[in-house]
Amino acid sequence: MNILMLCREPRLYSCQRLKEVAEQRGHTMDILDPNRCLLKLSANAPHFAIYYQDSAQASPRLLPQYEAVLPRFGIASTQMGCAVLRHFTAQGAVCLNEDQAFLRARDKWQSLQLLQQAGVAVPSSGLAGCEFSAKQAVAQMDSPTILKTLTGSQGIGVMLAEKAQSAVSILETLKEANVVALLQDFVSEAENADIRCFVVGEAVVASMQRQGQQGEFRANFHRGGLAEKITLTPLQQSIAIQATKALGLDVAGVDLIRSEQGLLVLEVNASPGLELIEKTSGVDIALAMIMQLERKYHHAMKKPC
Repeated sequence: MNILMLCREPRLYSCQRLKEVAEQRGHTMDILDPNRCLLKLSANAPHFAIYYQDSAQASPRLLPQYEAVLPRFGIASTQMGCAVLRHFTAQGAVCLNEDQAFLRARDKWQSLQLLQQAGVAVPSSGLAGCEFSAKQAVAQMDSPTILKTLTGSQGIGVMLAEKAQSAVSILETLKEANVVALLQDFVSEAENADIRCFVVGEAVVASMQRQGQQGEFRANFHRGGLAEKITLTPLQQSIAIQATKALGLDVAGVDLIRSEQGLLVLEVNASPGLELIEKTSGVDIALAMIMQLERKYHHAMKKPC
């Protein structure tokens, strides 16, 4: 296959691993920044054209029709990245995480709604309209309270308010800045730990437990969290796969936490990093992803016209 990876940082570990494995399996792979693309719709062929500009001074070039696309772009590139994905889908390419699924996962509130609708347990959460009193919104939640901006990754945009008064102050500040945030009950019994499940297709291919440092409620690696290899129970695997399906994703990093109510899905990441979990678990996740892309491509090729 002629594969395209959409990513702004081709030197990242995840990008390099995926490119290495793809080439080992006889594929070619380009890594391009979706923000350097120009999308064109036309009455004449090609109806869905994509031009790429390597630099501000360079002349744009028409991109070929890739057979498969791997989206690995960050939060800041979500809108343009998904628009590029739609263009390639219209050209007939298969995508390992299609644009609508990607958008669902990137909106933290919508993803929680969809998970709950699918019967997947999530922490008690709330979203208040701009005219709803911050004080009354916080009053509907337990204290301490987590506040999360609707977009964000690596623990950025996640705040812990130990007291209700602090939560009100933070929420009022965010509202004044036109930043929409959701409220979530802090699950103290999780003890600053979560379980990352890496789902590819309909299987959990790797897992690890992350533990936040002393005084840090976030277990993210980028916030100093530590990781250890674990073996998931059948129930944990089932929940992770169900959460991935609920959002329509092919690949996902599903974060679980233990609570008094049982296992809860904290978040579903549509572009999970490979470095920490590959090194912790010893699993070749990049190979699992490329093989899933191959299966999806061959399945698409067998469909009748």
